[in-house]
Amino acid sequence: MKRISTFILGIFCLVKILFRLALAENKALVPCSQSTAFVELMKNAPDGYYTTKPFRAYSQLLCGDDGLPHLVLDRLSFAIDVLIPIGIFLYIAGFIGWTGRCYLGFIRKSDAPELKELFIDIPLFIASLSIALLWPLAAFKDFVSGDLVAKDEEIPISVR
Repeated sequence: MKRISTFILGIFCLVKILFRLALAENKALVPCSQSTAFVELMKNAPDGYYTTKPFRAYSQLLCGDDGLPHLVLDRLSFAIDVLIPIGIFLYIAGFIGWTGRCYLGFIRKSDAPELKELFIDIPLFIASLSIALLWPLAAFKDFVSGDLVAKDEEIPISVR
């Protein structure tokens, strides 16, 4: 165990020494309060609550040559602003897909599945919705058990 931890520590130190973290300096962006184009936009904007307050908030951001604020995502400070919408999108997309998967699995076992594809069985659909709320757990369970994907012998191959 001591050898393994020493080896891992050695690899970590070697990587740290050889591959230093390169922090990108932003030379093209300046604080908006110092940007002449942004100050000009702020002076030309009509006075009012809906223009004054945003301009005050934007003056703390970084602006380009055009005087418009830019959001730099090279640090971890803004990572959460990007990861939360990505996570919400993936959850909703998976929820929609898993609802359809559950519904098709339910109607496959019933009589006249083709008819239930055309005319949706509402109680069965609501049951599929409630099951799909925990779709990440169900997907993991199906992945571990091998039911997530079809077996090779179940996939038809056309003769050419």
